Amino acid sequence: MSAVSSDFGYLSGHSLSKSSVDELKKKTANLSQIYKADLDSSNFQSEMASFKYQAAAMMDNFEKSSPIDILQLIHKYSLTDAYPNTTIAVRIFLTIPVTVATCERSFSKLKLIKHYMRSTMGQERLSSLAIISIENELANNILMMSLVNLPQEKPEKWH
Repeated sequence: MSAVSSDFGYLSGHSLSKSSVDELKKKTANLSQIYKADLDSSNFQSEMASFKYQAAAMMDNFEKSSPIDILQLIHKYSLTDAYPNTTIAVRIFLTIPVTVATCERSFSKLKLIKHYMRSTMGQERLSSLAIISIENELANNILMMSLVNLPQEKPEKWH
């Protein structure tokens, strides 16, 4: 967790506002080395230098913004094309699991769903059942009749 924090920690508003352009270039170069396949080092460095000032001008309380706030700003103003590497870096950071508990829970649910009696189940059905099982609280609150498409009027043969 500390390694992830040191690699991505500068993507918060507080760190961006306090970091100099040279520090940002070093940090982005380091992150680009780790994620070579995903991030373009030279473009990413110039993006972050520009993004720091543009985001500060566009956001109230930029210093208190979190990485999710920064990603929402990018999407709100359609800045993905202008800052593609910044968007990718923030998305990677936000999707890295902090613990493995969520992954372990998912495999535990899959084990319960796909036991030996259901070994021939297709991937799509298995995935759907896993999502329903994991999100069972939400699934229990859905009115099943609202999911069924009933005709508004009875067809003539029903009269």
